Amino acid sequence: MSLNILIINVHSSHNAGDAALTQVTLEQLGVAFPDSRISLAMDDPSSHRGKGTALGSLFTWVTRIAEDGQPRWRKAGLLWLLPASLAPVITQRVFKQAWFGLTPNGWQDLMKAYLKADLVISKPGGFLYSSGRGVTLLVSLYSMVLALLAGKALYLFPQSIGPFLFGWECRLLRAVLSRARQVMVREPVSAAQMEQCGFSKQAFKLMPDMAFAFRGAPRAEALDWLKSHGVDPAAGQPLMGMTAINWGGQNRRFSTQTRYENACATAARYFVKELGGKVVLFPQVTGPLSSQDDRVPARRIAQKADQNGDSITVIEEAAAPEMLKAAYGCMQVFIGTRMHSNIFALSQGVPVIAIGYQHKTSGIARMAGVADWVVEIEALDESNLVEKLQRLWEQRQAVGEHLREVMPAIIKQAGQPAEITAADYAQWIKRHD
Repeated sequence: MSLNILIINVHSSHNAGDAALTQVTLEQLGVAFPDSRISLAMDDPSSHRGKGTALGSLFTWVTRIAEDGQPRWRKAGLLWLLPASLAPVITQRVFKQAWFGLTPNGWQDLMKAYLKADLVISKPGGFLYSSGRGVTLLVSLYSMVLALLAGKALYLFPQSIGPFLFGWECRLLRAVLSRARQVMVREPVSAAQMEQCGFSKQAFKLMPDMAFAFRGAPRAEALDWLKSHGVDPAAGQPLMGMTAINWGGQNRRFSTQTRYENACATAARYFVKELGGKVVLFPQVTGPLSSQDDRVPARRIAQKADQNGDSITVIEEAAAPEMLKAAYGCMQVFIGTRMHSNIFALSQGVPVIAIGYQHKTSGIARMAGVADWVVEIEALDESNLVEKLQRLWEQRQAVGEHLREVMPAIIKQAGQPAEITAADYAQWIKRHD
């Protein structure tokens, strides 16, 4: 079935988790809808290197990057968003001819992709939550509203939902998502949030994060790549991987970034001094904003923790997600703040301590049966992280056996969203012929 498919709410391939989700989505759609033409509405379209045509998303219309490297709303763009996007949609529906008189030239390609699409898919991810004044949530949901107004079948691949601060956010979510053909949520916490927002259990499907089905590079390539960075898994020295986040730089409400980094540094120092190991700090995310670059907090953690100059390595290279996943599989244990770094490690049977900065982390851990190994970032300190690391090291074999037992079923289910979508879309087409 050759179709036009538009994937919306794609962020950036500078984020390895986002890149992996995009790649898995494209691979699954290629199998479920052979010979289809795929466009992607991306916040950072220049970063895309895979299949499909990358277009600027609605967020590229309404935001700009300020001198401090942080995103700012463009008020003119926000004011012009509705007329610029609604005019072609309404004229196409009413007159069978789209009118772009109010749509700036740079915005027209995205609107044409909406109008040509046979179905629209909201990429798997975690962007439907309360975001300060709610503008980010409004724009994310409006990207779905446009698909519905254009008369397209809308599908949401596995999402994290919430948390929400205001009642209107739940009501708006229900108004939009109740009109989608399929809504998939990726962990139990989001399923509970859906029910709190008034959805019945039949209104959504609980599916694992699709990154569980992402395939890493061959192990031999990962071993060579690690060696090129001074890390030799064959040397017999215990290896611990770690990912960090500059959460204080991304979330003004988080005021304990220094305490978080001190805890990570203390855990790294413990692993080196007490267990004779080596710590590798990986860059799961390198942009597009400077506040999103994991190498910045990684350098500070390494500086605080390193005792002899070579026991802690910070990987500076912005590696492909396939390489990162394979490299994580070479570790004996892992401490991850970036959720998809944890998924990359868990899916290969590597025991993980997950530092949760949003509820998606605890939800994913519950689904994998490793909720005991989560510590929330607000509660993190030097003593409780070291205590968890000590216990995990002692129990690493049992935890690894558990992961090897449960992961095959999770990985299989993570590979099914496009198949489910294709079956439903076939039924939708029959009713509309």
